[in-house]
Amino acid sequence: MMQLAEGGGRSRRTWWFLGATFFVTWAAWWLLAALTSVGAVDPDEPLGFGLLVLGGTAPTVGAYLAVWRTPEAGTLREFTRRVFHLRVPPGLLAVAVFGAAGLGVVSLLIGGAITPTGWAGDPGRVALLFLGAFVTSIFFGGIEEIGWRGVLQPAVTDRFGLVATNLVIAVVWAVWHLPLFWVVGEPHHDASFTLFLVAGIGYSAVMTWLYARTRSIALCVLFHAGINASAAAGLAFPIDETPGFAVQAAVLVTVGTVLLAVSQRRRHRHHGRTNGPIEVAG
Repeated sequence: MMQLAEGGGRSRRTWWFLGATFFVTWAAWWLLAALTSVGAVDPDEPLGFGLLVLGGTAPTVGAYLAVWRTPEAGTLREFTRRVFHLRVPPGLLAVAVFGAAGLGVVSLLIGGAITPTGWAGDPGRVALLFLGAFVTSIFFGGIEEIGWRGVLQPAVTDRFGLVATNLVIAVVWAVWHLPLFWVVGEPHHDASFTLFLVAGIGYSAVMTWLYARTRSIALCVLFHAGINASAAAGLAFPIDETPGFAVQAAVLVTVGTVLLAVSQRRRHRHHGRTNGPIEVAG
């Protein structure tokens, strides 16, 4: 009976989270898209930036609202413990902080061999840019994972394995970003949504794996911050640079999917089952 209550609670929690998140984000970002399309506001102006931030913080606020409304699925204290949980192996912490940058550099190196552009820059300056952007990106991007990993992933892993779980989360996450592709002056504007989705599947795969290994939302926040910081420091192809970003998307989805497939196979071999929750404590 307790398991049934928790399962039903997780489902209700998920709908609360998705409803609140999409309502707030899409209201703010579609309004911003409309305003920028007629030149009434710019994303860098106070109103435009405020709408961006409002939409971007919705997954965090929506997650806590959902947790508050569904105590049968777990207490607020337990949820907050997962948010700040960082007692993890040092190797996983290193992946969380530097993994996105590493994948970005690999993409740049491969892209440099097959496209006209590649990576070039002073390593010291790039490192400073990355560290500075990393701290900022924890709050402007990273904390989204409080919702995606803290609420959505546990609910999806009630039904699917790691690979399928990641696909569900990545698609939802990409669709959530959809209004930004119509915001004039925002990096997503006129970029390829398809390539964004593919790259998102790869990035999300690493976070899906990190959370499944550790139940640490904090690690996923750090990895997401690393994604944004890598772009700001020039350690990744920008989303609007189609040829290079296509290479990057291919690298990301290949590495991420292989990582999840191998992890899932090992866990199936260990537990002798082929489906069900993959989430484990680290």
